[in-house]
Amino acid sequence: MAGSIPANINNVNIPLFQNDTAEFELAENLTSKITQEIASQNILKVTNIENSDSSIIGIVTDVSDGPFSFDSNEQVDEYRFSFSVKVKWIDNENDINLIEKTFSGFGTYSINNDPSSDGLDNDNDGLLDENDDDEFGDSRELAINIAINKIASDIVNSILSTW
Repeated sequence: MAGSIPANINNVNIPLFQNDTAEFELAENLTSKITQEIASQNILKVTNIENSDSSIIGIVTDVSDGPFSFDSNEQVDEYRFSFSVKVKWIDNENDINLIEKTFSGFGTYSINNDPSSDGLDNDNDGLLDENDDDEFGDSRELAINIAINKIASDIVNSILSTW
């Protein structure tokens, strides 16, 4: 995998993504997750702007949160939270965009069910309820985290498969 990254790029700077939406902490959480994903791959070192060969710049551009499915009484059963982010991966030395792409992700949630006891694999990790230590709390927050994790994974995979 390391051979797929341009030879002059050994590290990356990931400044806080810009948030052009009203969704609180979305850019902060996404930036943090991308940083964690890059660090865990151990292919690019995350560094400050002064020492960076490349930068990942992002703007959260769109958020939607609305009804997704309905029950037999035509009442909302699930909602879908989704958002989009424009991302550029820039070669700082040559001042070129290695990637310029929009990524989207979503998560579904119910306001009537507790994700720790709803019998659903809310985050699609193969674990249910009491066996999954990240299926708890506010179901909307869980849906947001699922969307963040998907987008962060897609961004990192795109970077690692660019060339």
